[in-house]
Amino acid sequence: MIDSSITETDFSRLLSQVLERARAQGIRQKELARRAGTTPETLSRVKARGRGDAELLAGLCRIVGLRLNWVPDDDLLQALEEGTLF
Repeated sequence: MIDSSITETDFSRLLSQVLERARAQGIRQKELARRAGTTPETLSRVKARGRGDAELLAGLCRIVGLRLNWVPDDDLLQALEEGTLF
């Protein structure tokens, strides 16, 4: 299960990028929805609302060759991972 704590703004921005990439690959929204295991109507509602299920977003990303990664929003952890803490 994916943590669905994503802001509407972020979700909308990410979904727009996925849809743009799908168009560039010649994948219509109806086909994208079908491949994601949902209906075109559901995808249209999600697009119109600017929010939806993170699992759906991750699936749409995979279809167009993207990967949705959750990363910690923690400056200390980031500094440790980058080796810039000391």
